[in-house]
Amino acid sequence: MKTLLFLLFAMNAAAVEIIAHRGFSAKAPENTIEAFELAWKSGADACELDIHLTADGEVVVIHDKDTKRTYPGENKVIAKTKLADLKEPPTLAQALATMPVDRGRFVIEIKTGAEIVPALVKVLEPLKPRAKQLAIISFQKDACAAAKKALPWIPVFQLSGSKNKQKEPVDLSKLIVEAKANGLDGLDLGSDWKWDAAMVSQIHAASLKAIVYTINKPAEVARYARLGLDGITTDDPVMAKKALE
Repeated sequence: MKTLLFLLFAMNAAAVEIIAHRGFSAKAPENTIEAFELAWKSGADACELDIHLTADGEVVVIHDKDTKRTYPGENKVIAKTKLADLKEPPTLAQALATMPVDRGRFVIEIKTGAEIVPALVKVLEPLKPRAKQLAIISFQKDACAAAKKALPWIPVFQLSGSKNKQKEPVDLSKLIVEAKANGLDGLDLGSDWKWDAAMVSQIHAASLKAIVYTINKPAEVARYARLGLDGITTDDPVMAKKALE
């Protein structure tokens, strides 16, 4: 029995994708070229990043709507600032250029609404031959639906915490139905959900992938891997990889 359990864990561990949250953000500044390059060098399977749209329609990599937290100094609102006046955040194209040709994947989180999708298409269309190395995620359902419609060859995942903005529980069954209706490929759900094997099976039964965010303790990484998830997002991909050995 112990041997069987070990083999099952080993199979699940080998299958789960370790996604570096905003790059290797435990060791380098988040959403920077340094963080992405370090993640690839450290063996991460994928890197997650966040995107916003500039005033002149360019796609830049930054989590917040302004530069106040991550780039102290003059505070610039991304949507009201042209790319030429944003010296700090990298563009999405610059971030994508760090991805190895033969492995890895970028998981692109849309932090705006659907208005960013046309600009996103311009950046991603040249990478169509590398479709397996891309994914899109967002909390905004309109952005997910628009991205999937415009870029049907890229997997799109719906992000969600266990509660909505009114602090009410989110219905997983309804979330699954909405994701299927929008043609999405999976759910990327927070660790605040009551994850168990049945929950993963419910998602998989709908032919959707299941990813959890953001897990930073070795024991928790191992626990989630045992559930059979498809991906685990973490600030420390090296820790996560070691937890699965």
